[in-house]
Amino acid sequence: MPDCHDFKKGQVWVCDCGLELKIMKTCTSCEEDSDSCGCTDDSHEGHEQHGCVFKCCGKPLHLKK
Repeated sequence: MPDCHDFKKGQVWVCDCGLELKIMKTCTSCEEDSDSCGCTDDSHEGHEQHGCVFKCCGKPLHLKK
C-alpha cells in the first residue's frame, strides 16, 4: 500500500473508481523523519505506525501508467 514516501512530484495515482490524484508537492523531510511531515498515525493501540497510508474504495491506490 502506498504511503507518503512513495509519492513523487508529477506522478498520478489512481483508484479503481476513477479518482486520480496528481502529486503537486512532496515533503522531503518525510525521508528522514515522518513526524516532521505530519505523516504519523498512532491510532493503532500499542503500535505507532509511521507514514500515512492511502486507500480508496478499500483498495490501495496505484501509480497510473
